[in-house]
Amino acid sequence: MTVKTVFSTIAILAALSTPVLADQCQDDIAQIDEALATEELGPDERAQLEDMRNQAVQLCGAGNIQEGLDVTGEAKAMLNIE
Repeated sequence: MTVKTVFSTIAILAALSTPVLADQCQDDIAQIDEALATEELGPDERAQLEDMRNQAVQLCGAGNIQEGLDVTGEAKAMLNIE
């Protein structure tokens, strides 16, 4: 394989994986939204989680999917969401 072929393959695989990760972002945000609507949380915790949720939306929307997933992962851990 040539270097050009390797880089082309990597680019194609990255392009194919992005929609899957974006869907995961949307799924995680939906789970957080549901928990925020149903869980009894203190005002400080709710504000922190809402901020994290909004940050994840911005990151995922800007194409920073992995960073968005990291934020949703932290929020889900705080909410005890698997």
